[in-house]
Amino acid sequence: MEITSSWLNLPVTNLEKSEAFYKAIGFEIKKSNEMIDKMRGIATSDNKVIMLIETEQFKKVSKLADIGSNEAIISLSVRSNAEVDALLDLVVSANGKVLERGTSHEGFYGGLFSDIDGHLYNVIAM
Repeated sequence: MEITSSWLNLPVTNLEKSEAFYKAIGFEIKKSNEMIDKMRGIATSDNKVIMLIETEQFKKVSKLADIGSNEAIISLSVRSNAEVDALLDLVVSANGKVLERGTSHEGFYGGLFSDIDGHLYNVIAM
């Protein structure tokens, strides 16, 4: 058996607001007409997709009655320290929260932010 792909699913309270947030910070938005009212994909340049799933649909699929907002820390990489800072500035302008800025962990410059639903993102220059 070969695992051919993987992706992350995140519950969001408002698809339209989440779409606007992720578009504002530079993600490409992927939509499927069959699921337009339940989920959106956000794509990275390496063709990875994170699925944003409306909360009730997420509960239905995951069989969870109660879901938290910090079920994972998603790591993103950019090319330079300046791009880390630029992304964090975009997060603030899109109503996200920067939790750390200008950090150095294991020799990588980076920062930590949360989206409008509280999902945590680590961004580093690699």
